[in-house]
Amino acid sequence: MALDCGTMFAKYLLCFFNFIFFAAGGVVLALSIWLAVDNTSFLLLTRVSDNESLQEFNQPSVMEHGAYILILAGGLVFLIGFLGCCGAVMESRALLTMYGLFIVLIFLLEVTGGVLAAVYKAETKEELQNFLKHTLKKYYATQNQANSVTVAWNALMAKLKCCGVNNYTDFQLASMWQANKSSDWVVPRACCVLEGDPRRFQPLDPTCLTNPNQDNSYYLSGCLARLQENTFYYLTPMLSVAICLGTLQLILITLSFYMCRAISKALKVATVD
Repeated sequence: MALDCGTMFAKYLLCFFNFIFFAAGGVVLALSIWLAVDNTSFLLLTRVSDNESLQEFNQPSVMEHGAYILILAGGLVFLIGFLGCCGAVMESRALLTMYGLFIVLIFLLEVTGGVLAAVYKAETKEELQNFLKHTLKKYYATQNQANSVTVAWNALMAKLKCCGVNNYTDFQLASMWQANKSSDWVVPRACCVLEGDPRRFQPLDPTCLTNPNQDNSYYLSGCLARLQENTFYYLTPMLSVAICLGTLQLILITLSFYMCRAISKALKVATVD
């Protein structure tokens, strides 16, 4: 079955992009499955390593939750890359159609999510606030009993220099933290002004934990407000990335269905001949 130059160009482009997705998804999927099945090895790695970034993830529950998320993400990328790459190489209309429909579905979900977030801005903010409060209330714990939610919250507060959803009073409802913290602590370490590397969570003023104020902590600065500020600040880069991603998706959709149509025409010509 002979394909014209335009179709061959589309074929090579699809192979190139989707081989990258296929390889990247395969690596992520393999590593995440290894992490889920045998997290002891990674646990030992984090504890013997001097890398502060790895030290944050040395809790089994953190690695387990992270592994499941990576399995889902890696599996999706692997599947899409497989369909696109194999469909182009084998010149299979069925695989290319499935691939194109997958990309169309993802693109529509992205557009729908963006439109709904823009139209229902107030409701989105309220739902985000409720979600953050729920995670803090149910799952936030002390550092020695850290889970994936605790690690995420500590990283968020240290990075954005904030405390709780609206302020430090949110921790009064954090049942796991209240049950395991020192009796006189008012705020967790991540709410304090930190010394040196923020990932070490070492308060510059040790009295911050029991007597937070505006000089030694961020106890009145809520993370919800900080997130809104950062979203507005990074709005232009985020829009640029979204536009580039959407453009790439549209190109891949066009190439996949263009190839399907060209393959159909070539099959008809071959049948007639």
